[in-house]
Amino acid sequence: METTLGIRIAEQRRKRDLTQDQLAEKMGVSPQAVSKWENDLCCPDISLLPLSCRPFRYQYR
Repeated sequence: METTLGIRIAEQRRKRDLTQDQLAEKMGVSPQAVSKWENDLCCPDISLLPLSCRPFRYQYR
């Protein structure tokens, strides 16, 4: 099975115990946008790519 951007977003979101609503809020987009990304109906705008990394950054302590 091909690993698409949508699958990766969903995996990372679930790994961090975030809902689509929570991820959307952190990124300043609608929950519907996150759903569309995860279902590979569209991709995040390139200007959102830096924001999309923030919720998934690893916390080093």
